[in-house]
This record gives sequence, C-alpha cells and structure tokens, in this order.
Amino acid sequence: MAIRGVAFVCLASLISAQQINSAHGVIPATSGTVTPAAAVVAAKGNFAWESVQLTQSVLTNLTNLNLTNIALFKYPTSTAASTSQCKVFPGDADWPGPVTWEILNILSGDALIKTVPLAAPCFTSWPEYNATECAIITSSWSDPHLHVANPTSAQWPLYEGLTCVPPSLRSEATNCTIGGYAAYSINVTNVAQIQLALNFARNLNLRLVVRNTGHDFADKSVGAGSLSLWTRNLDSLEFYKDYTYGSYSGPAFVMGAGVETADVYLLAEQNNVTAVGGECRTVGIAGGYIAGGGHSPMSSLKGMAADQVLFMKVVLPSGEFVTASATENPDLFWALRGGGGSTFGVVTSVVVMAYPKIPVTTMTFSYSISSTISADTFWNGLGVYMKYFPTFPDAGSYGYFNIAPNAAGNLTFTFDPFWGANMTKIQTQALVAPYLSDLAKLGIAVTPVYTEYQSLYPAWNASFPPEVVGGWTNHAGSRLFPRENFVNATLLNETLAVVRHAIEGGAILVGYNIKSAVNPHANQNNSVNPAWRETLTHFILPGLWDADATFAQIQNVSETLTNDWLARWRAVSPGAGSYFAEGDINEPDFQQSFYGSYYPQLLAMKKEFDPWDLFYAPTAVGSEYWYITGQIPYIPTQNGRLCRKT
Repeated sequence: MAIRGVAFVCLASLISAQQINSAHGVIPATSGTVTPAAAVVAAKGNFAWESVQLTQSVLTNLTNLNLTNIALFKYPTSTAASTSQCKVFPGDADWPGPVTWEILNILSGDALIKTVPLAAPCFTSWPEYNATECAIITSSWSDPHLHVANPTSAQWPLYEGLTCVPPSLRSEATNCTIGGYAAYSINVTNVAQIQLALNFARNLNLRLVVRNTGHDFADKSVGAGSLSLWTRNLDSLEFYKDYTYGSYSGPAFVMGAGVETADVYLLAEQNNVTAVGGECRTVGIAGGYIAGGGHSPMSSLKGMAADQVLFMKVVLPSGEFVTASATENPDLFWALRGGGGSTFGVVTSVVVMAYPKIPVTTMTFSYSISSTISADTFWNGLGVYMKYFPTFPDAGSYGYFNIAPNAAGNLTFTFDPFWGANMTKIQTQALVAPYLSDLAKLGIAVTPVYTEYQSLYPAWNASFPPEVVGGWTNHAGSRLFPRENFVNATLLNETLAVVRHAIEGGAILVGYNIKSAVNPHANQNNSVNPAWRETLTHFILPGLWDADATFAQIQNVSETLTNDWLARWRAVSPGAGSYFAEGDINEPDFQQSFYGSYYPQLLAMKKEFDPWDLFYAPTAVGSEYWYITGQIPYIPTQNGRLCRKT
C-alpha cells in the first residue's frame, strides 16, 4: 500500500454486543467512547472530505489496542480472491450479524443505513406503514428527485425485481420485500468511509454496489444482499476561471461524484462558460456518466464528456486512494473514462475542462400519419432526415427526436428539439432549409418554431424538462449506427427498413443525430467505445407493455426486442456498437457492442486492479464470469444471489 503522511489519527474501538472489548477492559459503546476510523491526509487538489482517509496508521493503532475483528477492515495482503462460489448472502452462516454491522457503522461515523424500501410506508407488513406518507410517495413516484434522495431506490426499478412499488400503481404489488435492493448502504461523505466499506466487503466476501443518483436504465446500481456505497452526497462543485494542469490552462470545473447535470449547467451559466454534460437533469456527471463515455448536446462540437477530464480521484478495490491522469496512473485514467462504472474503483471527484459561452438555437415541429400523410410518406420523411445525418452534426448540431403513437393511434414524429449549438437563429434556419424543402416535396408540411438563446443553460432548461422516472413499462436497447449507414444509399434504405420494422412491431424510437467530434484540445485517448467515434446516431428502442403486465408478458417483449428488432439493427451495422448506459441488458456479445476492440485490454486491467472480484455490475467488464440466481430469461433482475459461473 502506498499510504502517504498522516496529520493526526483518530482512535476507534470495536464492539462486542453493545460494549467495547479492548485491552483496557469492557466499557459502554457510545459516541463518547468510539470515534470514526479516519485520519486527515494533506494532499494538493483534494476536497476537504477527500483528505479524510483510512490510513495504515489508524489500522495499526486499532491492532495495537488488541481490538477484536480488526481483520475485517484491513487492507489486502495478497491478490487471492475468495474461493467461495457465491458472494455471502443474508441467511448464510457467514453473513455479518448485527454487532458486526454496528462495528462498521461506528467506524464510518454513523453512516450505515439499513435498507427500508422507498415504498414500504404503503404496506402494513412494514413498521414504517403510513397511509399519508404512502400517498405522498405515490404521487411523487415519477419525480426523479424522490429516488435520488433515497439511498437505495432505482429510477427504473424493473431490474430490481419490482419487489416494492406503490400498490395503486401496479395491481400485482401486494407485498413489499427488499428484493434486489442493497441490504445496507453507506452514506458516503468522505474517502475513509469508502475505504472501510471496500475492505469490509472484500474481507467478508460481500457483494458490493455503487449507487450515485440511480439514473440507470438497467438498475446496475442495485443488488440483493449487497453493501451499497451511496455517493450522491459527494456533491462539492467548484469553478475556476484559470485552472492549470499539465499542458492545460483555462476554465475548469472540479466536481464530486454526486454532482448532477443541472448543478453544473447552472454554475456554468453563472460564470459565462459552457460545460459538456448530460441531457437529463439527475445524471451524475462524475459517476456513471463519464465512466460510460457520456454523450451530450455538446458532443457534436466538443466530443464526449469523458474526453474533457483532466484528472480523477479514485479509491481502488484495494482501498488505496489515488489520482488518475495522463501522467499519473495513465492506464487507470484511460480505463475510467469510458470503460464503465463499478469496475475499476470508486471515483470520488473529477476535474473537467469548460469552454466559452455559446449561443444555441432550437427548432421544434412534429407531423403524423394522417389522411394527408400516408404511412409510406411518413417513413420517407424519416428517410429524408437520415440523408442529412452527416450534414447536421458535422455543423455542430444535435438532433433529438422521437417516433411514438399519438392519441389517435397513429405515429407522430417530433423534434424535441433540433439543437443548433453555437448557432444563431439565422444560421440554424439556413442549415435546415434544404431538409425542410425536401420534406415539403414529399407533401409533409411543417411549421418549425425557432428559439434563439444566448447560452446553453436557458436552451437546455427550456428544451429538456425533468425526466419522468419510476416506471417499469418498457425495456430499452440501443444502437450506434455509423456514418456509412447514411452516406451509402443502400445501407440507408436498409437502416430505414429495420427501424420501421421495429416501430411498426410495437416499439417506439428515441433518436439522436449526434457525433463525437474530434477535439484537439481534449484528451480523447480513452476507453470510450470506438463505435462512438464513427457514429452519427444513438437510437434508443424501448419495447412496451402495460403497468400490470405479468413477467411472462414482459419476457415476451424483451425477447422480441433482443432477438428480432435489435438483431436486425445489428445485421445492418456489423461491427458497430451500442451505448453501455442505455443499452439492452440482454445484448448478445455485450463485450463487443459496449466496449468494442478495447474489451480485451479492459478485461486485463480489471483482473489487474480487482483480482478479488470485488466490483460487479450487469454488462460491466468481467461480468460474464458471474450470474444471479433465480432469473427469468430476458428479465435479468438483481434479486438473487451473485455467484461465479463454473
């Protein structure tokens, strides 16, 4: 372990029953007799809470006091993984008892939270039952902030297992269990707590998950019987007008892992700069967003969010706290920017570049199949748009649109919006004029609404309202179609045909006309899926069912999505890929689709940095060696024991 200097050491003791056993006898376990196991380690570039660490000196002091169970919190002395086939699960003989959990709670500064599902107040079987509280939870269930503020709740709970949702929202919700949610969480407010939890989980062979805001289509931040690191409250955010690091000198943001998109965009607006961030408000930028690459309304101008990172602070599976940058741990720096979350460590903070303030012009319009627009004409309209897929992002724009049924049962195409980054209204109108003319020639008359903004923040705030979450009525997959699919007329027609097949089969389309721009000022030497560097689209394809659908019905739609609709998409774009954070959890050969040619290198690094197999998440690097017990095919929930494949 490369542990650096200690300013002071806080002594801590371990308890037996409700008392502390030490060389000095047995005394009551109270806040006055037990202190968190942490020390302040001075280091340049840390937030204050990053300097609160679990040092070897703290552990040595605990050992010297002859405290019991100290081995549970020690750093590893070998790279040998547990030989057990499965992670320890509640009810097992090796599952920690209440006293052991209380030890972790005391040493972490009373940060341990035993899971009570968010909707538990709706069920009389829980002590938390409260009809008034249940009504509040139910009415707010689709609000992402409700779930972000909860240590375990998922914003899209399908793959948790739907074990505790408000019964008025789902008729089959007659009971509430913890299901796929973590057994316990640590409310992380400093690095020492992360180190304690990693050592604890590794030494006891517990399943570990990392949850930030919970914004994840596949619920990868939940896991039955797990200890969860809840990093949402690492929300420190600072802006520097003149930040120097390596060869970079300019504006930058320093942000903790829990900072959300909305926070960054607002601070950027207040300081007259532009940030590369997400579309949705509760995306944790420094967490899974950058870890997965991070597409943005700014991507066609500046590249992926992962490209903007100057350096990162991270706690490794060993418990060591390190910096990752182009010059310090460069291999880790490469992997953390695009190689997926819950794989190489727990990122605590990142530093990212900012850019000058730019104008944005948006355009919105819609058209539908009707008595004047036939189905063929409607789809020819999408084909016309696809012909401009190279032109628009090459100019820096970002097209966000959807195709979905309307109230009359017909399909509607909606621009929501076309995003002209760094464009005035006049420039945007000139860019789209040929496209609108071609639509008119088909007989599709639209009335575009243009809105010019002085900067990104008001454009984003007006264009992307708070996301609606909490639902379980769809299962989404995605595809990154490359440029060749739109410059080659034959491939364009084939791509249009397979998109039409899926939508007419019952799916909806959420489309992005986007590219990852070459940015000479950014560090694009990272593990972002190579498919992003070739793509002109990110197409998300949700398959749909009713809120009260049975698991058999959900299974049927999910299987159709994977083996029919998306299979056709893969066939017309061989060698392309899919976006890890918004992809099909059943994606065949996910290694190639989500990581491309980088997967062998990422897997080798996973084995190097995490030989103990501490970190796991569905479709993450190395996840192919594990499975969850008791699964329904095509509905791979996290409601089961995590075991090794034999």
